[in-house]
Amino acid sequence: MTKSMTGYGSGTASESNLTVTAELKSVNSRYLDMKFRLPKAAVFLESAVKEKIQQAVSRGKLELTVDLDGGALRKREISIDWELAEAYMDKLKALRTAFDLQGDIDLDTLLAQSSDILVEDAQPELLELPDLVDRALQEALASFLQMRLTEGAALARDIRVRMTAIRAMLKELAALRPQVMEAYKQRIKDRVISYVAGELPETSRLYQEIALLAEKGDITEEITRLESHLDQLARNLDKDVPVGRTCDFILQEMQREVNTIGSKSTDSSISIIAVNLKSELEKIKEQVQNIE
Repeated sequence: MTKSMTGYGSGTASESNLTVTAELKSVNSRYLDMKFRLPKAAVFLESAVKEKIQQAVSRGKLELTVDLDGGALRKREISIDWELAEAYMDKLKALRTAFDLQGDIDLDTLLAQSSDILVEDAQPELLELPDLVDRALQEALASFLQMRLTEGAALARDIRVRMTAIRAMLKELAALRPQVMEAYKQRIKDRVISYVAGELPETSRLYQEIALLAEKGDITEEITRLESHLDQLARNLDKDVPVGRTCDFILQEMQREVNTIGSKSTDSSISIIAVNLKSELEKIKEQVQNIE
């Protein structure tokens, strides 16, 4: 089923006094471009998170934000080892007296001797964190993928409507082709006759040349290839794998065929249809650029 590259999902998981919230969003991109915003306590989980997302998403500019909240995240405090500080001060004063040194013993001098005087309490180990992050991510990923599927289905419906319009225009071209070809041949013939100033004999080789020249303006092959490309596009829209790049390539080929029809055209009716075909293909291309 067709998936859009635009999506959003969020998930929350809680246990005891810790809550994890995951928010996942993406827009279209040529490749898979991932950006993570993880709290310091969860940075070590980045590889596991990345692997899980890569298993579910193949294209898009994606951003994941993970937030932590709860009493388990108590504020870290700094304590002073007063006994150690006092011991250092006594030793520094003894050195100053023993060597008859000048100057005051200030805070910078004291702290320069030992960083152990100011002690930072360790952050409690959050043993439940990996499981909570995984659960929150699973929930966010599920709603994210569902939104991509819903959006993708809407894109596919719009594309199919435009494909139906294109098929109708191709039928018009096929119906116009015989009379346009005949009129083209007659124009070439009239022009040749005007140059030679008279009728051409039925056996003249010029009639063969006129027929060959008219064949160069035939658009039958282009119509056939466009119909084939439409069938390929329809089949790809029904697949359960990423098809955005394939569909984009098919559209490029279709645009080439329509350009050829426009360049071959000597009839205003065909030229108008060719312009309308280009317009519909451009609209389909805009939608395909958002398909995974």
